[in-house]
Amino acid sequence: MTFVSWLGEVIVVGAGRVVVRRFVGGDLQDFLAYQGEPVVRRYLPGAAMSAEQARDYLAGQAVLDEHALDAWHGFAVQHLADDRVIGDVGVWLASDRPGAGDVGFQFHPGYHGQGYAYEAMRLFLTYVFDSLGLSQVTAGCETANSSSWGLMERLGMRRLGETGQSLRYGLTREQWAASAD
Repeated sequence: MTFVSWLGEVIVVGAGRVVVRRFVGGDLQDFLAYQGEPVVRRYLPGAAMSAEQARDYLAGQAVLDEHALDAWHGFAVQHLADDRVIGDVGVWLASDRPGAGDVGFQFHPGYHGQGYAYEAMRLFLTYVFDSLGLSQVTAGCETANSSSWGLMERLGMRRLGETGQSLRYGLTREQWAASAD
């Protein structure tokens, strides 16, 4: 696995089927193709982005400093064989939680159930622990979202608790390093 940073662009290269990289303006149509899908939005708060909102979001993500706090750091997941963005992964870095982040993901429904999210998140978690230097990450989802909590458990995340209809998971750098052995 290689981390490349060139002119502020972060690219995570693995030996698999996907690349995790910064968004670029040319990703707009691929991004719009999945982020508004009902099956993708079902467990996410808020409404899908309009084309204008998505354009602004991608432009902001393309130039966001990788250590900016109180910001969502979204990365495109590019399918190598199809040469298109099939989803995204990201981390919220909060100023009140130094060394920690909250991760999330969303993928085009045509690529669900094929291991792409697992592959992308493995690349991304290595990036957040090794390059960003985070000591822990958390993630949450609704209890009904078995695909998301199943992915978190396959990644080695541990259930921290359940509140009403929500589950919280966590993973430390040490736990991640032990799972890579």
